[in-house]
Amino acid sequence: MKLLNSEQMQRADHRTIEEVGLPGAVLMENAGAGVTRILKNRCSQWRTKQILILAGGGNNGGDGFVIARRLLQSEAKVSLILFGKTAKLQGDALLHFNVFKNIGGSIREIDSPQQLSKIQSMAAHSCIVVDAVFGTGLIRPVSGVIAQSFAIINQLDIPVLAVDLPSGVCANSGRILGCALKARWTVTFGVEKIGHRIYPGAGLCGEIITVPIGIPDQFIDIEQHTVARNQLEDLTIPSRKSDGHKGSFGHLLIVAGGVGKEGAASLTAMGALRTGPGLVTVATPEPSRQIIASKLTEAMTIPLPVEGNQQDLATNWLNKILDSAIKPSAMAIGPGLGTQTNLNICVQALTLQWKDIPIVLDADALNLLAITGGEIQLVTQQRSAPLILTPHPGELARLLQLTVPEIQKDRLGIAVKTAKEWQIWLVLKGADTIIAAPDGRAWINDNGNSGLASGGSGDLLTGIIAGLLTQGWSPETGVRCGVWLHGAAADAAVVDGNSESGLLAQDLLPYIIKLQSDLMNG
Repeated sequence: MKLLNSEQMQRADHRTIEEVGLPGAVLMENAGAGVTRILKNRCSQWRTKQILILAGGGNNGGDGFVIARRLLQSEAKVSLILFGKTAKLQGDALLHFNVFKNIGGSIREIDSPQQLSKIQSMAAHSCIVVDAVFGTGLIRPVSGVIAQSFAIINQLDIPVLAVDLPSGVCANSGRILGCALKARWTVTFGVEKIGHRIYPGAGLCGEIITVPIGIPDQFIDIEQHTVARNQLEDLTIPSRKSDGHKGSFGHLLIVAGGVGKEGAASLTAMGALRTGPGLVTVATPEPSRQIIASKLTEAMTIPLPVEGNQQDLATNWLNKILDSAIKPSAMAIGPGLGTQTNLNICVQALTLQWKDIPIVLDADALNLLAITGGEIQLVTQQRSAPLILTPHPGELARLLQLTVPEIQKDRLGIAVKTAKEWQIWLVLKGADTIIAAPDGRAWINDNGNSGLASGGSGDLLTGIIAGLLTQGWSPETGVRCGVWLHGAAADAAVVDGNSESGLLAQDLLPYIIKLQSDLMNG
């Protein structure tokens, strides 16, 4: 499912008006009709209790006037508040306000703090509040009387139905612009917007319901700068050869682990093994090798030396891995690896030694690159196969020399920009994991739950993605399916009765097998 930003949605509206000849007033009527239908379906008290509608002075407010009129015509008790002056209304919003007024509707203008007590009283006596203040067009922070009104309503235990998008949420990034209303339901038009699926805005939308209003599908199904939900319908999942052997499904080399962090390497390997590569080898420091080997009966290990001059550590590790004569189909580097002296040289050398196979960099591999200012562009320029980075916001902040709040302020924009500039696949982990491709496309993965916010979860994801790539899956299919499997496994575990708060990374392993089987079998 594609997601549009506010500018793309506006263009779709304009094309419908100009090319199809469907007037904006009709689109507004259709939008208001759709919201009214949902409101009646979700709010059982709409016939008997007061309904409070908050309207702004733009097109979102125009939708609110249509809703108010239709409810009034259904003999509902409607109260309509306008933030601003009716004298300033124009265009389609003015047209629908006049229609509402002509059938006997009344409106209360609110533009001063002295009127806030009235809003509180009206809201407290309503069964539902309809938010038709800003919608998707908001570009500046909410302030003044409107912000104070939002705070009052958010404190009351009254369901809010948002029209198109909760007011105060940025349609393009999911950021909160000053403050925002928290909705129980959001009715959006034609197609979901980016802000519906990126936190913190996504957390304020409640149930998202999409209704058609007359915009042709071809005006929505745009190709340029595509952002979509990561739902996999457009992917062809490779099938396993029935006559295959372990050599048919690739050999994954994992360089990970260290003293006290053996679990990171083990979980990476476990995640990979559950996705089906033929062989998995873990290269890990000698003191950790025995512990990791005891956890991984199906994987092989390479002991990496730790004695001797620390300045030669990177060279010694690289030589040990090369001497093993492994010919990997893919690699995963980083979980629990540590940031010892010169290991960044080893990471960079490995990515260039095997420049024709996909490599996933995570955790300490990213931290090591950040120590030397990244240098990822220099690496990607010399590689022929994809490089996949799977940072959490802190790791990406270090790579880009930004702060975590700066990353979180525009997760999608920064992820897309970084993936394009560095020509990598970027998986920015979080409650709304973002997958960004080198060509500017992006997907928002909105499955999963808080059970993934625990140690080892990211290591497991690295192994899942690397395991799929090892079998020859394309970068897009492997990365998108890997992220989806990770989140879906957590959801399946909770449905099975496991608590989110006590979910362990290894608890996901049996669900990964089942979900991947479902994917491959259609």
